[in-house]
Amino acid sequence: MVQSLPQLVAHYGYAVVAVLVGAEGLGLPLPGETALITGAILAAQGRLWLPMVILASALGVAVGGAGGYWIGRTAGQAVVTRYGRWVGITPAAVEHARRFFARRGSLAVVVGRFLPVIRILTGVVAGLTDMPFGRFTVFNAIAGVLWSVAYGVLGYVFGRNLSRFEHRFGPAGVVVIGVLVVAGIATLKWHERRTLRARRETGSTRAGVG
Repeated sequence: MVQSLPQLVAHYGYAVVAVLVGAEGLGLPLPGETALITGAILAAQGRLWLPMVILASALGVAVGGAGGYWIGRTAGQAVVTRYGRWVGITPAAVEHARRFFARRGSLAVVVGRFLPVIRILTGVVAGLTDMPFGRFTVFNAIAGVLWSVAYGVLGYVFGRNLSRFEHRFGPAGVVVIGVLVVAGIATLKWHERRTLRARRETGSTRAGVG
């Protein structure tokens, strides 16, 4: 999907951005963030309109987060236990998100929107922890707007300067920059997974000692 994402966003526009960002809110590890940035880059090229890209993303966050909340509220733990492994959501990741919510409170909804893994679990965990739906809706809307504006503007700025990058570094240089960015994101995700694994092993050790 990632390889054909630019074509999908270019063809279907704002709908793809809203759907993929919303699907993330349901707990599905789909490229919502990439869809938003791609839409912003296309806006920089005059093929889309940036305010609508940001609006579509923010609506996706709001709707997807609400869906994730009610999944977590009604059958979240059972869904994670039974089906989580099929979409890469482990009980350890959910427990990590639970502790994050316990430390941050309602602000976890806003802060978590900018964090890998936590982002797709925000709604589900908010439902699991019985956060009032009204409070979640408000903070999730704030998170959606801030996140959509931040990444939308970054994508737009990159798109506006893409020709400069090509002129200065050449097409191969742009590819190298893209590879470095992807490598950086992959490294961050790998580090987070290793941290989660270490915490899970520590928890198991403590349980065994107890």
